[in-house]
Amino acid sequence: MTLTDPRWDDLTNSDWDAFAIAWNAELSGDDSPQPLPELPWLLDDPPTSASEYVVPMNFTASPEAQWKFILAAYWRGNENTHGHLAAGPVEHLLGNHGDDYISLVEQLASDDPLFAAMLGGCYQYRMSDEVWRRLCIARGEDGEPSDARESPS
Repeated sequence: MTLTDPRWDDLTNSDWDAFAIAWNAELSGDDSPQPLPELPWLLDDPPTSASEYVVPMNFTASPEAQWKFILAAYWRGNENTHGHLAAGPVEHLLGNHGDDYISLVEQLASDDPLFAAMLGGCYQYRMSDEVWRRLCIARGEDGEPSDARESPS
C-alpha cells in the first residue's frame, strides 16, 4: 500500500518552481539560502533544506505531482544537477508509474537533446523491461540495453 499525501497536489506552479530552484541551488553548492514554499511533512521537525524533502516526495506525492517537480527541476537545473534528477525522481517515477509516464518522457527527450542526455543517469530500478527499453531508446540507445544497470545498493 502506498501512502499518498494529497497536500502535494495543492502546490502551485510557483511553489514547484521555488522547490526546484532551492533543490538545484543546494545541488550546485550554492550556500545562499533559497526560500522554500510550505511543503507537506508527516512527522515532527520538518526538514530545513529542499534536498531533505525530495525523497519523501518521491514516496508520498501523486505521480502527477512528481512529474510537476521533475519538469520544474529540469528546467531550472543544469547539466550538473540533472544527474541527480535522473537517478532520483525520474527513476522513481518510471519505476512505479512508468506505463503512465514513459510517453511523456519520450516526447520530451525527442524535443530536447539535453533531456535525452539526462536520461543517461537513470538505472532500471523497478521499471518494467518494456519501460526500460523505451527509456533506453529515448536516450539514444538502440533499444537492446546490454546491461539493465540496477541501482547501486
